[in-house]
Amino acid sequence: MIMHKIRAHREVLFLLGLVVLSAVLPHPDNVTPIGALGLFAGAYMRQRVFLLLPAIAALIADLATVGVYSLLIMTFVYGGHLLSSLCGRYLVDRRKLPSRLPLGILAASFGFYLVSNIGNWWVYQPPTVAGVIECCAAGLPYLFRTLLGNAMYGLLFFGCWELVNRKMSGDQKLARS
Repeated sequence: MIMHKIRAHREVLFLLGLVVLSAVLPHPDNVTPIGALGLFAGAYMRQRVFLLLPAIAALIADLATVGVYSLLIMTFVYGGHLLSSLCGRYLVDRRKLPSRLPLGILAASFGFYLVSNIGNWWVYQPPTVAGVIECCAAGLPYLFRTLLGNAMYGLLFFGCWELVNRKMSGDQKLARS
């Protein structure tokens, strides 16, 4: 009975473990598993909670490290993380994972970069085109780090999940014989 419940909710348990990892592991700025978590949740979870997981992970990570900062900027940052879940849902196709995952990684990274920079521009830059350009230029190193984190952790999460599923499928076939 317990094993049946674990199997039925293994996606959620797996993702909760990733959330905890993302909150406690040290990392360079923006090289985090949060965007990859959103991609993974969007691709594999059926429940609507997939939208909230990267925001929950970001909140836990923020509270464990920097704490609460500008609520306006936090709203844009968490909105950028929400985009990663949507990219996972609508761009990453489990049946075509090797060809679609790079598209999801790029879209989630650029989406986060754009949305989070809008928040920074709004708070810290003058409301001009020059201010937007300056803000986006200052954010370029973070874009590359976000791409790196999403690629590294995306490959890790999706790869591990596929290996675990194949292992579990093989164990079930052995148990039936």
